[in-house]
Amino acid sequence: MTHRRELVIGHTVLGRPIEAIHFTPPSYARPRPPALLFGAIHGDEAVTQLMLERLADELIERPPGRDTWIVPCVNVDGVLAGTRNNANDVDLNRNFAAQNWGTTRRPGYHPGHAAEDQPETQALVALIENIAPHRLISLHSTYRMVNWDGTGEALAGEMSARCGYPVVHDMGYPTPGSFGCKYGIEAQREVITLEVPYLGIDEQAWHDCRTALRWCVDLPD
Repeated sequence: MTHRRELVIGHTVLGRPIEAIHFTPPSYARPRPPALLFGAIHGDEAVTQLMLERLADELIERPPGRDTWIVPCVNVDGVLAGTRNNANDVDLNRNFAAQNWGTTRRPGYHPGHAAEDQPETQALVALIENIAPHRLISLHSTYRMVNWDGTGEALAGEMSARCGYPVVHDMGYPTPGSFGCKYGIEAQREVITLEVPYLGIDEQAWHDCRTALRWCVDLPD
C-alpha cells in the first residue's frame, strides 16, 4: 500500500515553510532509485508549482512506481512577491555550490555572497543529502524544452517523446552555480530541467507534460 505524507523541509528568508510531499510506492512495485521533483525555484515561474501540485493530486489515487519526493514551491517568498529572486534578491538557481559558482555573472542573476548561503537552497540540498535521489527533475518556464545534465540524456529522450518538447543539452548561455551544474555535470546524477510555457487558460502545459512527469516517477529503471 502506498503512503503519502507532507512535511516541512525548511523555511524561506521571511520564515515561510517550504513544504514537500513524499510518496512511497506500493509494496508490489519493482525497486527503483528515488526521484525528486521540484518547482518554482524562480518566483515568477509559479506555473511549475501548479503542475507539481496537480501531479501530487494524481499520485494519491495512482501511486508512483518509485519512492517520490515533490517540492512544489522552493521560492515561496518569490512566488508571493511575483519576483524571480528570493527575498534577499538572490537567484536561487545560481546559489548552488558548483565549482563554477559566482563566475560569468549576468545582470539580475545574483548568486549570493557565498555558495548555498540562502535558506531555500540549504533546504533543498539537505533534502537531497537525506534521501539520496539519483533522478532529479527541476521544472522551469517559459521555454519549451527538455534539458538534461549528467546521466539524464536517455530520460530526456523518453520525456520528449511524451510531451513533444525538443531535447536540448546546451541552454545557450552560462549557468554558473546552477542545480544542473552541481548535481548533473559534477555529481553525474540523472538531472532534467523541464522548461514549460506559462500556463494558459486551457492549462496546456500540464496536459502536454502529464505523461512525461508520470514517466519520471514510474519508469524506467
